[in-house]
Amino acid sequence: MHRSFLAAAAILACALAPVRTQSRLSAAEQAIAAFADKSRPEAEALLERAVNINSGTMNLTGVRRVGEMFDSELKALGFRTTWVEGAAFKRAGHLIAERAGKGPRVLIIGHLDTVFETDSPFQTFTRVNADTARGPGVIDMKGGDVVIVYALKALAAAGVLDGMALTVVMTGDEEDPGEPIALARKALHDAAGPADLALGFENGNNDAGSANIARRGFTGWTLEVKGTPAHSSQVFTDAVGAGAIYEMARALDGFYTKLSKEPLLSLNPGLTLGGTTVEFDAPQSRGTAFGKTNVVSGHAVVTGDLRTISAAQLEASKAAMREVAAAHLPHTSSTLTFDDSYPPMAPTDGNRRLLGRLSDASRDLGLGEITPVDPRAAGAADISFVAGEVEGAIDALGLKGSADHTVDETADLRLLPVQIKRAAVLLYRLTR
Repeated sequence: MHRSFLAAAAILACALAPVRTQSRLSAAEQAIAAFADKSRPEAEALLERAVNINSGTMNLTGVRRVGEMFDSELKALGFRTTWVEGAAFKRAGHLIAERAGKGPRVLIIGHLDTVFETDSPFQTFTRVNADTARGPGVIDMKGGDVVIVYALKALAAAGVLDGMALTVVMTGDEEDPGEPIALARKALHDAAGPADLALGFENGNNDAGSANIARRGFTGWTLEVKGTPAHSSQVFTDAVGAGAIYEMARALDGFYTKLSKEPLLSLNPGLTLGGTTVEFDAPQSRGTAFGKTNVVSGHAVVTGDLRTISAAQLEASKAAMREVAAAHLPHTSSTLTFDDSYPPMAPTDGNRRLLGRLSDASRDLGLGEITPVDPRAAGAADISFVAGEVEGAIDALGLKGSADHTVDETADLRLLPVQIKRAAVLLYRLTR
């Protein structure tokens, strides 16, 4: 806990306790809702400006330009802003904005980069019709960043922003995190230190009636196998053994047998190479193999990913895979390595209570219930790095649409005021 235990427990009990269903919104909440409705044209204009700046992760200048745009918006709302330079982890950096206040500190998470680099044919914001727009990052997640800004503007317009303890972090490399990842996410971890609750503004599964209380983590793995090259007539003999490809197949079958029935776990071998010799380019995830039908294979490589719902499941899965790899066939050896990337965001009771608060706010606004997203329908996200450090975390509060990460990425602009209202009323209630 970040304060004394008793003080923190009292604050969080108030923040996460269920709210009685209200027959009407408070005066402040009515003002918030009215502002969100009337500000839609302004919010759309900010979204268009942001989308029209290319900020593919490796376009460092473009990421900084988008950061400067949102920096100006947050400064105007009284936030103290800082740019965390990203040269040490080979990325543009991160925007941090803070307001001092009392009560629970809420960490608000967005990101500035997109998957569309400068060589992509998809570069501009285009209106399909009055309620729909297409553009790079329009929902993932420049739309979410705009929801953040306008939720805060709605709170300011209602006269309730002052006194809220808020930290906004917009990372510059969510789509392709810098390395070492511990350094690339240090600013986010630092912001989580004093925080009690965390809200992520990704688009999630693009269902406006749901939000994430859990996200599976992402861990890469590589299995490298060595065998004894020999004439194929000698395979299975005491002198030669099984060869590298048989050992690779045995290990993969063992992984499947042990882990394929684990709830919410995915274990996928995405690339295999095997033969007399293998050349594997790990950064590019490609390679070549040479072998002959009459030669026992001497080398094999498999690389894949492991997605788990909790830290405990991740460690248990790694242990099971190591056990399988260690039981190698005669005259073979296996080396199994892991590359932890995004940690799991487990579905905790604190996350469920926070989702309940969001759902209460949505119902009171006349916008319906919010239900949890199936973790299998969601990828990893920045909130996963800090979910274990706060009492409650939810994600997918941003703008919704369809086809993110493709050249058909589209936003439903009707949902801008909807998501702004939900976020602003939730923040108002959490910090009271």
